[in-house]
Amino acid sequence: MRRTATRLGGLAVCLALLFSVSSAHAQVPSTDPQDLESLDELSAALQVMGDQYADLYVQPVTDAMGSGMNAGLFRTADVSGGLLPGVNLYLGLSVSGALMASSDKAFPADFEQSFAGPEERTYTLRVQGNAESLPTAFGDTAPPDARLVIEDEATGVEIGQALLPPGLVDTPVAPLLVPQAGIGSLFGTDVQVRYLPETRIYEYGTVGLFGIAVRHSISQYIPLSPLELSVQGAYNEMSLGTSTISTGTEEVSDVLDASGWAVNLQASKGLPVLPVTFYGGLQYETFDVEYSYVFDPSSTEGGAFAPGPVRLTLDQSAANQFRGIAGVSITLAIVRLNVDYALAANDAVTFGLGVRL
Repeated sequence: MRRTATRLGGLAVCLALLFSVSSAHAQVPSTDPQDLESLDELSAALQVMGDQYADLYVQPVTDAMGSGMNAGLFRTADVSGGLLPGVNLYLGLSVSGALMASSDKAFPADFEQSFAGPEERTYTLRVQGNAESLPTAFGDTAPPDARLVIEDEATGVEIGQALLPPGLVDTPVAPLLVPQAGIGSLFGTDVQVRYLPETRIYEYGTVGLFGIAVRHSISQYIPLSPLELSVQGAYNEMSLGTSTISTGTEEVSDVLDASGWAVNLQASKGLPVLPVTFYGGLQYETFDVEYSYVFDPSSTEGGAFAPGPVRLTLDQSAANQFRGIAGVSITLAIVRLNVDYALAANDAVTFGLGVRL
């Protein structure tokens, strides 16, 4: 069953919800692996992946999250007062879309990995089938013509097979929505906050988000500067948790923890007779994600014996490190609209809508 970008956009929080929530008792779909009705089924698919396979499968998700979380940090370089003398208040939403390349949708099928199981036994995971490539989470939503085979490395005996997951959604754009508020300015400085308290979003799990950005005007030190110039530093973090499950030796909760920071140099120029401002900037950024999940090959088909669940932690960094930003904002009374394009390893388009006082 195909999932579209519309389903993604229907979540009012963020992209992370769609790919990281897992279930305490989810099982791998045994009849129709492309019928991913919910994130529980996606989590079940991850349960039959070793860390190397999962690393390839979710890397585009990490890249998209980093691209979106570090977007929308500014709409102008001007930190002066708004309608109230010396005070600048802003409350709005940032909606960014990371653009997916063809390389984000698949990876080669020549996959093989060893892992240690209980009783000091070692197992091998390898792909068996006719597929030359396998889909990522953003790849083809048709099931691949391949299976994941699990073998006892000492004997070479096959102990089970697992259906390989299709992509969750084949989309050219991965959306992300972030609420934010700002206040300034004191000595040419303003502060922007992103915040969502730990909240359960229907069956998708519990998500929390926090971010802070501090910006300072440079142009205030340059007499008759033709441009507004500012520098900004920002930090963002996100966490997502679900039910507690047992590995046999410990109780663990599937969790996604992500954080990153960015520094940028901003410039903007307003038109003298129209409420239009052109803005741009250069930004250096990082974004790291830690996926914690339970690898459970015992849920595979066809084996009389399989190793028990194993806790895995997967650390990834987003591809973006530098981005160039160009955009335009329009202020109508107290409403501010903006759109910009970021040129980076993962290009992104960002739309903003807010109220400025």
